[in-house]
Amino acid sequence: MSTPTNTGIKPPKTSKEIMIRDEMFLIDQGTREPVPPKIVSLATKIDEFILKVGHSNTNVMSLVVQLLTIGKVRLDFRDYTERLELLNLSDIMSRPQAAAVFDQHLASGNKNEDVSLMTQKIVIQPPRVNLPKR
Repeated sequence: MSTPTNTGIKPPKTSKEIMIRDEMFLIDQGTREPVPPKIVSLATKIDEFILKVGHSNTNVMSLVVQLLTIGKVRLDFRDYTERLELLNLSDIMSRPQAAAVFDQHLASGNKNEDVSLMTQKIVIQPPRVNLPKR
């Protein structure tokens, strides 16, 4: 599990301040259908990918670091391809700064989460049947 580290590196912007262009192409029987692109914050995409691949998965951190150091990243899934690109190329940063953006996002998310709204585990039990007494 990636945990926030205190490396002393401060990222130039937070994940909420970094905007990205999100282009998606649906794959249906070998054809690529474009979906209208949208502009979202990096924070939104991090949260989305954490839900898809898991909080402890290093793939989320890898894609964030590549996006922030190169400026773009392409992700291939079974039924769609997604291309993410920094809206402002001046947001490109060093690897340590990019990792700090990701760590800072996780740290801020843990502080702001309302635990009462999170579901850890749901157990469904059948209702009790009251049998007639003999």
